[in-house]
Amino acid sequence: MGLEYKTTGVLHLGAIGVIIFYLLTASFPKSYAVGAVLFFIIKGIAFTIMKQNPLSALDTIAGIYLMFPVFNIFSNIILNIIAIGFLVQKGIIYLFR
Repeated sequence: MGLEYKTTGVLHLGAIGVIIFYLLTASFPKSYAVGAVLFFIIKGIAFTIMKQNPLSALDTIAGIYLMFPVFNIFSNIILNIIAIGFLVQKGIIYLFR
């Protein structure tokens, strides 16, 4: 039971690291950043349905929002920090659960 939380925490922090690195440098392949964003969207939908956890729906919302800066459509530094901060704290909670 604890291993699934630790795995999810590592995946969360790794995916958010890819997104942060891409947004700050843009020298990272865009496909990695899109894959990381899709991870949050798919994980959020799956966990919301399987575990009936409404907080997992926020993963989906944060993932959908982060798709905009990754594709250079819309980027607001405050909203980026809020979405990334939420996902980082959720990853840390999963890691130390």
